[in-house]
Amino acid sequence: MSDLRDLQIDGQWVNQNGSILEVIEHRGTLEGSYISRKGRSASGKNYPLIGQRNGSVLAFQVNWRDEKSNLESITSFSGRLIMDPSGVPTIHTMWVLVRQWEDQDQKKPTGAWNSFLTNADTFIPMD
Repeated sequence: MSDLRDLQIDGQWVNQNGSILEVIEHRGTLEGSYISRKGRSASGKNYPLIGQRNGSVLAFQVNWRDEKSNLESITSFSGRLIMDPSGVPTIHTMWVLVRQWEDQDQKKPTGAWNSFLTNADTFIPMD
């Protein structure tokens, strides 16, 4: 396996759902945006992203608030950059979303443990 610690990750990445991660790295700090293709309210909208990279591991968060709406939720991603068997750089992530509301109208608050959702995503560079 090749050493991925210095692999440039600037650019757009897409996951298995079609969501787009756009990232710029500067000295280990990540900035960019995230466009989700999932979720009732977030789908198709552009949200800010910040994070850190340390070699082939990285972490970033998406704050689901923009100039027009606030979903009162944040998703934290932790991941690892690998080279898949066909030679494509791939970011494997686990994520946890914390949310204030169960419903799209933001009228039904979540319970303590119902506030959290978790899953995994895999990102590859966009062509």
